[in-house]
Amino acid sequence: MLVVLVLLLQCYCYYYFYYFYNYKYYCHYYQSHYHYHYNQSHYRYYRYNHHYNYYYYHYYYYYYYYYYYYYYYYYYYYYFYYYYCYYYFYYYYY
Repeated sequence: MLVVLVLLLQCYCYYYFYYFYNYKYYCHYYQSHYHYHYNQSHYRYYRYNHHYNYYYYHYYYYYYYYYYYYYYYYYYYYYFYYYYCYYYFYYYYY
């Protein structure tokens, strides 16, 4: 019974590991997406001398850059948790 419980816990942590791993790439996509917009607005700024567009996309670029690192932290946190549960699984199994 204990082995089954630990096995379920291991799978639960495994699910979380992949869940936040996907979030990492999801936010990485946003970071790249807004980085592209930032470059586009940077180009528009020099072409049209339009300050509003430049600063608007500049804000979004840093906003999602912050979120990218926020979820990157969670990715490593649950990565550690995954191995922690994996260790316990083998500990109780043997």
